[in-house]
Amino acid sequence: MKKAIIALALIVLSVAIFLTACSSPKSEFMASFRNIVKNKQYTTALTLQPVEVSGFKELQLLNPKALTSSHLTVKTSRDTERDLTYNTFGVHVGGVPVMDLTAHSFQNGSTGKIFIPANDFFQTTAPVTNLLDLVTDSVYSKVRSENEDLKGKHIDLLQTIQNVSGQIIDEKTVEEQAGQLQAIERKTAFLIYKHLNNLDKSHYQTVNKTIKLTLNKKELAELANAWLEEFYSDHDFISLYAEISGLTESQAKATWTVNNKGMQQRFKNLIQNKDIQLNTVMTLQPDSDKGIKKLVTGVNYVNQKDQQKLKFNFTIDFLDFEKIPTSPNKADIITKKELDDLMIDVIRAQRK
Repeated sequence: MKKAIIALALIVLSVAIFLTACSSPKSEFMASFRNIVKNKQYTTALTLQPVEVSGFKELQLLNPKALTSSHLTVKTSRDTERDLTYNTFGVHVGGVPVMDLTAHSFQNGSTGKIFIPANDFFQTTAPVTNLLDLVTDSVYSKVRSENEDLKGKHIDLLQTIQNVSGQIIDEKTVEEQAGQLQAIERKTAFLIYKHLNNLDKSHYQTVNKTIKLTLNKKELAELANAWLEEFYSDHDFISLYAEISGLTESQAKATWTVNNKGMQQRFKNLIQNKDIQLNTVMTLQPDSDKGIKKLVTGVNYVNQKDQQKLKFNFTIDFLDFEKIPTSPNKADIITKKELDDLMIDVIRAQRK
């Protein structure tokens, strides 16, 4: 009987130890990322918020307070089974006057088509409209008032690029590039997951029901180098890089080889430079349904020699799924003739 009790106690103790190990901060962090993949439909809100910016010559004309009170947001609803995505972009510029700009896009991943509602150009706030009129000598408002009939329609981005550039873009190529981009995104996500999973558990800690992961500049450089190595000979990446750069695949690979070596050397210099401090802290709030409720990535850069400071937060909120609007049909899309007429209106307004 005593042996049975001892055996039972050992089993209970073993299970307790096993469960404790499984619920470590690192395992919870990685499990949260794995659970995201299960969501076939999801809505996320991304926010990029500067916290501190100083010492950069390129930004010395900007008001630091206005810069740190500005932010960029992207709200995305994604249906992976239908391969549809609806984005709402927001730019808030602090200072005087405060400016807010909102835009939307509807993307069909299976065809590579991207549609932009023309209504976004008719609903700009007064400060934005005034700025655009100032830059374009009032052409913006003139053209807008002469094309009120386009309000409810959508712009086919591919068709517009073809119309403006005069170059014919093969839709089959666009579909292939959409597939290549998705493959690159999947490989990048897996690479990051694998790299974080290989970190020692001491990097992870639980604080007030959130899990924190801290990476120093050496670890960030190693992650960047791992990405460079992963895509050094990846066909999807090289092919897409070639198309964007207007090169053959052999030329693109040769160019990427040179760039790759240059970037690796810069990462090496970054690690060795004692004047530069760089780290990132990822704070994750798990969610039993979505996998992650909120993920905040804080980046802190300090260059003591040049007296530069850059600190910003990148926040992702995982929201309840918001239904994607109905895809525009052929009658809802601005035709080539309407685009041509619009360009003529722009030219005429510029000449007046």
